[in-house]
Amino acid sequence: EQSMGSALFGVLFFRLTMFTNLLFLVVSVLLYGLTNNDGYLAGVSVGIWTVLLSIIAVECAQAPPNSKRKLFFLEIPVLYYPLVLLALFSLFAGFRLAYCLGVAVGYLQGFGKLDRWKVKVETARKWESERGCLRGFYSRAGYISVSSASGPNAWAEGSGGGGNNESSSGGGPVARAPSDPAASSTPSFPSSGGQSLGGGSKRGLLSRGSKSPKTKEERAALLERAAERRRQQRDEEGGSAV
Repeated sequence: EQSMGSALFGVLFFRLTMFTNLLFLVVSVLLYGLTNNDGYLAGVSVGIWTVLLSIIAVECAQAPPNSKRKLFFLEIPVLYYPLVLLALFSLFAGFRLAYCLGVAVGYLQGFGKLDRWKVKVETARKWESERGCLRGFYSRAGYISVSSASGPNAWAEGSGGGGNNESSSGGGPVARAPSDPAASSTPSFPSSGGQSLGGGSKRGLLSRGSKSPKTKEERAALLERAAERRRQQRDEEGGSAV
């Protein structure tokens, strides 16, 4: 869906389902005619895994060569990945003809054998235009338009999906320069705009008045007044004690 857009992916989903079911019908009738076994006529092609295996086959057939995919602890060449999944499903759930035909149809689509029924990109753009049948889906979240589809870049490792916003239409995550841990751990303080403790004067808490005594007479007067206040405090404390 990221490589072709939501509209073309929906058409592909429908086309793979239709071809797989038609092929299943034809093969079942042929097997019945060859073996005269009624079990082939009673067989069904149901479940989402039929078309999912087909889509996986398309994806792997169009993947870059020599690429691999990981299944549990095994690295499998991407071209044979659908066959390994099919063998695994057959091992646990038994053989199912619909799964095999789905993988076969997916390979045919991936290698371009069914391109004659392929919808053109211009047609999908008309569907997404203002007068198209998909105009109501174009602005919805998660819808990938044809113009924002990433195309072959969808196979690049770490590439994001193409959406109708700039944040999701980009490729991989943006690399950022690492920050210096020593610089971030060092505290920084403002170089200006502060105020010293004790007010705006330079003396801080030691300065009580706006003017400091400069002569001996002024200092002596201040000491005398301080002594007089101490005597008054002692007298008041003595009177309260009596």
